[in-house]
Amino acid sequence: MKKIRIITLLLAICILACSCTKAEVKKEDDGIYTAAEMEGKYKTQGRTVVYDEGIALLSTADSIEFNANCEGKVSINLICEALDVSDDLRDNPEDYTAADCYFTAYIDGERSETRFNIKEGKAEFVLAENIAKGEHNFRLVRQSEWEHGRVFVENVAFTGEFGNKPEDNELYIEFIGDSIATGFGNIPEVEYESDWGGHPAWQDGTKAFAYMTAQDLDADYSVVGIEGIGASCGYWNFTMNEIYENYPRVLEKDYTYNPERTADIVVIELLSNDGANWREAGLTPNDIIDKGIELTKMAKEKHPDAKIIFSPGAFPLQFEEKYIEEFGGEENGYYIIDLPMNTKGKSGHPDVEGQRSSADTLTAFIKEITE
Repeated sequence: MKKIRIITLLLAICILACSCTKAEVKKEDDGIYTAAEMEGKYKTQGRTVVYDEGIALLSTADSIEFNANCEGKVSINLICEALDVSDDLRDNPEDYTAADCYFTAYIDGERSETRFNIKEGKAEFVLAENIAKGEHNFRLVRQSEWEHGRVFVENVAFTGEFGNKPEDNELYIEFIGDSIATGFGNIPEVEYESDWGGHPAWQDGTKAFAYMTAQDLDADYSVVGIEGIGASCGYWNFTMNEIYENYPRVLEKDYTYNPERTADIVVIELLSNDGANWREAGLTPNDIIDKGIELTKMAKEKHPDAKIIFSPGAFPLQFEEKYIEEFGGEENGYYIIDLPMNTKGKSGHPDVEGQRSSADTLTAFIKEITE
């Protein structure tokens, strides 16, 4: 009798263990995949990292991409947190404290007409509602820049299974820049109640020259950019030289970004804000030029095999002279370029047409120096 009780107890334990296992399997089969469950199945672009909250898309043009054999509805669930942009960092911090970010989606390479928006809290982006069963590619790209909120991909949901991780492209470009690189005010035709040209409603980083150049060249990329920033001074109480190492975790001074892959090309579009603020900052044109040279060296240290292309917005002739003197010019892989652009966007910035002109010029230039 005692043996029968023991056997019965063992059977009960086995049944319980089996039910626990089935519950765990069911969680994987419910079509919701957390960041941990997605490991090794997705590709990101930009300086992306994984936090407890999920996969971080913290700055302009950061993206996540995955392949799936699926059907029906496909969605991405995100979390958005406001940044503490205080008086210590920027004048008029009220323009920056509200979390408000926009995104673009691509399904099988086609750009979605929906402009996805998330404010502080959680949101579901439905990428596809009734997609036909089969192999599909999905990509979500952040339009808004760093200061408009910290966004994390909490999970993705679809009926089906992941395909192979999207492959890296042959060419990798890092863009370092200011409001031009991030697309500040480039869609002025949008109707919105805010009059401030830097509001994220007016900005689409996927229609800025940096992102468009990468797309034109089928290149992987990262955009290290903040509107109003300079190498020596600008409209923030920090400079690109001070935050380049830890961008986009700008407020985390103990963090250093170490790229898993170094860039083949680094494009630096900077110094316009230095040119507008150097007198007030008590600097000289030579101070600006020296900081531009310093930033070039920082980028080269991070990406030792990269060709460096610099588009200086201030004192271009003096900067080019010092740049060639310091680095030796094109024979050593250091280039200067003038990017054409209009002033038809918000606050005198280029609109999409002006950004397109810059992208066309830069794309042709990169093709020339890489061929």
